[in-house]
Amino acid sequence: MSKKIKEIKERYGDLDIVDMLHQFLTEGNAEHQKQRIAEGKIGKFYPSSVGKCKRAVVYQMLGYPAKPIKGQSVLILDNGTSFHNRMEDIFERMGIMIAPELSLKDEELRISGRSDAIIWNYLKQEDEPDEEEIVLYDPNEEDKVIYKGPSNHILIVEFKSIKNKNFEKLKTKPQSKHIMQLQLYFYLTGIRRGIVWYENKNTQEIKTYMIEYDEGLIQQVKDDIQDILNHVDRHALPEKEGNALDVMCRYCDFRNLCHVPLSDEEWLDMYFEDEAS
Repeated sequence: MSKKIKEIKERYGDLDIVDMLHQFLTEGNAEHQKQRIAEGKIGKFYPSSVGKCKRAVVYQMLGYPAKPIKGQSVLILDNGTSFHNRMEDIFERMGIMIAPELSLKDEELRISGRSDAIIWNYLKQEDEPDEEEIVLYDPNEEDKVIYKGPSNHILIVEFKSIKNKNFEKLKTKPQSKHIMQLQLYFYLTGIRRGIVWYENKNTQEIKTYMIEYDEGLIQQVKDDIQDILNHVDRHALPEKEGNALDVMCRYCDFRNLCHVPLSDEEWLDMYFEDEAS
């Protein structure tokens, strides 16, 4: 037996190739989480956390142990990343792209993150006056300017890849948490208009929603983030926002920290008993 084959067998045993793949991805994700904690990134507020359960966000920021992400889930996340990359490439070829990402930072709110695509405002009318000038920076090179000009010459696009059942629920507006996420982007960048772009994972159908700057919503987002930071500083947990049978809790990475630890089978039994009653 060759040395390489022996190494593979020692690592994966008698697993078939699909289980080998899932084990590899699960282990890689676990190492990535350890690295994030070691680098001190836990404690930062990520823009993608806007609208999520505050208790879950505090768990994450304080470095509580989360449920390991399984290999299949890592593949799903990778598909979301591929969707982003595909759209950014298409926008580039269309000639509307300014930058695929934008640096998002705020010391007071402890924000460190990136936006999705920045594109030219194809909706701007010739007689529309220029608004306040803003400066935007590259997330990979802190001092590199990627845009300097009027705020109404550009749009920010937030890409979301969602399941068919959630896509079908979208009617006249996007999910509220995505509206709030755009409002946070507006506050951090000075951009005043943006698009939430949904793609159906099953069919590649697309729905888009234009979002406008809203001072009231921005203040609400800032207040929610500050409340989370106050809990983090006190090492205190916010009140639970759901019960054990709510969807938001059943699939939460911190499920068994909030509720009585149960096996997956016990959780399913509880769920179906509740549905029958």
